[in-house]
Amino acid sequence: MSVKHVIRKSLRSLQQNGLQNTFKKAQRRLFTKMGVNKVFKRNNAQLHDLYLKVLDLHKNKEIKGLFIVTSGREFEELYNQRTINLAKYLSDQGFAVLFVAWQWDDQEKLEKSYQMVYKNIFEVPVYDFIYDIEKLKMVDEITNKTYLTTFPAKLFYGCIDQLSQSGYKIIYDIMDEWEEFYKTGDAPWYNRGIEEAFVQRSDLVTVVSQPLKDKFYSIKNDIYVIGNGYNAALSGKRDVSLKQKSADQKIHIGYFGHLTPSWFDWDLIFNLAKNENFFFHFIGHGAPDDILTKIKGLSNCEFYGKVHPSELNKYVEKWHIGIIPFKPSKLSDAVDPIKIYEYLYFGLPTVSTGIQHIGTYPLVTHCHNEIEVKETILHDYEQLLQSKLPFEDLDAFLAKTTWDERFREILTLLTSKTS
Repeated sequence: MSVKHVIRKSLRSLQQNGLQNTFKKAQRRLFTKMGVNKVFKRNNAQLHDLYLKVLDLHKNKEIKGLFIVTSGREFEELYNQRTINLAKYLSDQGFAVLFVAWQWDDQEKLEKSYQMVYKNIFEVPVYDFIYDIEKLKMVDEITNKTYLTTFPAKLFYGCIDQLSQSGYKIIYDIMDEWEEFYKTGDAPWYNRGIEEAFVQRSDLVTVVSQPLKDKFYSIKNDIYVIGNGYNAALSGKRDVSLKQKSADQKIHIGYFGHLTPSWFDWDLIFNLAKNENFFFHFIGHGAPDDILTKIKGLSNCEFYGKVHPSELNKYVEKWHIGIIPFKPSKLSDAVDPIKIYEYLYFGLPTVSTGIQHIGTYPLVTHCHNEIEVKETILHDYEQLLQSKLPFEDLDAFLAKTTWDERFREILTLLTSKTS
């Protein structure tokens, strides 16, 4: 990572979070990177009681097994994220889930620690889980046990020996190009050796895109591509996007998700916005103040901030086209954006840059430059008004890309690999 990049990132954090919060965040990341833990806790009574609850569920035959699932964030039932949807799916399939939530250090407080956040899903802070890993032997009589990690932090790797010896099957589900996030400063915990060890030692390795499979193929050749998905119940109404001219006669183009300049191509957007026939809508977070100021100064751009996933359909019904304008990079090439499945569920023809593989999805056109993006928007808009876009290809695609279908495939593969 260049010095200039570090300075720019620090300045953005100061603007958005203030000096005190920025310092605390930097300190936590440094401790995490160095493996420094300020307090070493043992004999956690809450953890003991939680494991007793899980054991009681097993003895009463209320569950058919246990999954330990690591997560980069706390559990939020209506947040459309892969790990959270996976935990909910496992619960619905009859498993108890220990949802091990990330902390930047062992002093960071999590709001939902030790709560049952969903049926038979219990949130546990990662440091408490790791410090008292020996307590996990309390549930060893449960024979159907799996440990699934979604990002290769050293904290998550350190318990593999004990878990393997206790009969846990190990899954590494690779959601992102973590090494590239490390280079942008967003994953200071990353270590290439730890990730390769996860790949080698896991009973099952799944990835969200082909580039991630290619990256680790020399280490393990039986890696399976299982992309992201969508939740119809959460998204609400299907096929709500605008398919006729709007009252202002403009082509309405929308985006929701992360807006960081690290991968979001704002130069492309602002060049496209010079066309007064285009109107851009932005939902999400991560855009720096100078970008937000520039948006406010344009009559054909609007920023809405964060919107709950269940409310997105109310905005999309005013959009003709979806856009995913990512800068070409190893990071963007490996991503399988959850938003594309939501876009397609809502009926949005989509133009993208930087993510070549989604160009094979129905109604999605991958573009290489501004001219191609502009031409695709105009073409899709005309085809949309004339009902000439191939929406008939969409039903089959959506049927096999729900979260349930994705996770069912993971469990099927796990059974075949470990039976």
